[in-house]
This record gives sequence, C-alpha cells and structure tokens, in this order.
Amino acid sequence: MKIAFDLRRIGNPGIGRYMKCLAESITAQAPEHEYLLILPPQSEHLIHAPNAKILCTGLKYYSFREQFELPRIISHYKVDLLHSPHFLLPLIRPCPAVATIHDVIYMACPEDLSSLAGRLYYRAMMTACSRMATRLITDSEHSKNEIVRYLHADPSKIEVVYPAVDPFFQAGADAAEVFSVQSRFGIDRDYLLSVGIYKPRKNHARLLKAFQLLYKSGAQSQLVIAGPLGEGESLLRELVQELGIAEHVIFTGFVNDADLRALYSGARVYGCPSLHEGFGFTVLEAMACGTPVVCSSATSLPEVAGRAALYFDPHKPEEMASQLFLAFSNESVRAALIADGRRNLLRFSWEETARQTLAVYHQALQLSLPRAAYA
Repeated sequence: MKIAFDLRRIGNPGIGRYMKCLAESITAQAPEHEYLLILPPQSEHLIHAPNAKILCTGLKYYSFREQFELPRIISHYKVDLLHSPHFLLPLIRPCPAVATIHDVIYMACPEDLSSLAGRLYYRAMMTACSRMATRLITDSEHSKNEIVRYLHADPSKIEVVYPAVDPFFQAGADAAEVFSVQSRFGIDRDYLLSVGIYKPRKNHARLLKAFQLLYKSGAQSQLVIAGPLGEGESLLRELVQELGIAEHVIFTGFVNDADLRALYSGARVYGCPSLHEGFGFTVLEAMACGTPVVCSSATSLPEVAGRAALYFDPHKPEEMASQLFLAFSNESVRAALIADGRRNLLRFSWEETARQTLAVYHQALQLSLPRAAYA
C-alpha cells in the first residue's frame, strides 16, 4: 500500500504537531508500506521518517491551484490512499481518502471567526470533506457528535482515534531550563499557567476575574498567559488594569516548544478555562510535565482529562477561583492530581493512535486487517 500524507501545515502550532507525530508513528510502525510525505518548502527537518519519500511543494492551502495539483501528484506517484490530517481534500481524487476533522469549532463557536465569508467558506469546505472522504477520523467522542450534528455526516464512517502528547513534553524540563525561562519572562514567584491563542471561546476574561479572586483569597501568585493573543492582547491588558491585577499578570506572547515545556514544568497549577475544545492538547501536555490540572467541565475536556483534574463551570469565575485555589494551596490535592495525571496519560499513546489509524486505512481500502491490528 502506498500512502500519501498531506502535511503542508506541519509548521503550524497544534495541527503541525499532530501531523508530525502521526506520520512518524505510522511510518515507524508499518514499514512494509510505501509513504509519500507532502511538505512545504524547506521543512524536511521537521519530521523524521527515513523510510518515506519527501516531496516539498510551494502549493498553498485553500488555493485554486491545489485542487488540480494535488490529484496530479497523487496520480504521478501512484498513491493508493491519501490522508489529509486537516479537513481539506481535493474535489477530484484518483484514490480513496481519509481525512481528520479535529473539531467544528467555527460552527459551534461562530464568534471565533468574525468574517462571514470566512465562516461560509469554512462550512463549505468542512461539509465537502465530510461527504467526500472515504473515512473520517476525529479526536474525541464529543467532536464526533458535533460533526454529525453540524455537518450531518454519516456516523458510521467516523472513527474516534485519540491523539497523544508529543514525546518532547513527556520528558519535562530540568530546573536550569525552568529558572532560565522564568527569569526571562519576569516570573519571580509561584505561578498559575494558561496556554492558548486569543479567541472568545478561550475564556481569558473570566480567567482573569477568577485570578483576581484567587489573589484576594491569599494566594501570592502570578498568572502567566502563554500564546499569541493578537488583537485580544490590548483588550486583556485593559481588563487587568480594571481588575487591579496588572502587576501580577504576565503575557508572554508566542513561545517556542522548549520555553513552553519549561513554563509547564515550573507552573504550580495549569488552568484551562475554555468554553469549547475539540480535544484539549494543553491539558495533557501539562500533565506530562508533572503539573496539577484544573480545567473547564465543558465539551471534550472531561473526556480527555478524565479523573485527573479538578473541574469548574467555565461561566462561573467564583467556581473557577475556588478550584484553582484548592490545587494551588493544598499539598495533598496537588500530589493526587500529579499522580492521577501520570496515570491518565497512559490512555494516550502515538503507537495506539498509529495502530487505529492504520486500521482506518484498511477499512477505507476494504482490505483485511493485519493480525497485529486486532491485538
């Protein structure tokens, strides 16, 4: 079987990490197949798959040209199956296709995409993908239910395959790395960490209100918000001034993986206040770095965090503050959360993700599964 992966977004945070880990795990686990990895220019260093053919192309996502060029590439290399780990598929395909739809965030949370044209395009592409793909993969049962609800997709063609944590985070950061990163960002005491881009569903405003209550309750803490906030940063800076907590809040902006790992490893608590997540990678990344997790009880987060987190209603800053304070101040609770987090991580592995994904490929091609797939 010759399998092509469309990895043109491998350089992007989040989706790129999923693409890298998935392709590396599958090519390592099933070396009997041939692989074609379609990458953006000068990105060969981003992936380690020595038994795969690398094709770098300047073909842009969401372009008219890709609708013709991708099928040409697939035909030229005699590909048997195309996997798009993003929701984009060419309208004409010379072979069966598997697509990963991680979530339908912009349909469930339209306020996160202000452009009406953008929302219409997103819906059209998502709907086309759900119809055209031979099989669909998604990250959680919650996302599967929303794909069926919003896209009217056939549930029988959708497989839930949990992703896992990038092994880079599972190693954690040593004390020297943590100290260096904290010094660089001006972190000088115990801190609560939250990671994410700025979108209304990320719920930063209520997190800041909860932190104000946490600080007033006696937790001498800083709040570190890591991630690119774009136009939202000025709004959040205005809010911290209004709440009187500006000197205790640090906005790091974008951080690279090494700095992010150090921030996770040094945090006293990781807080995820999100109103909506298709999976919630940051929760598992924090657990992998040995950090207690307190998170929203909304959407997929309880499915991912399991019994290894304290939960709150993300619409209630008082409840959020109470749970954060418990994890911040109670040593026995903290120890239990850290241990439970380690156990929870055992539910997720890239080896199992690869095994289940390979089984989906066989279903798409109507091939019998190899014996190992039943193990």
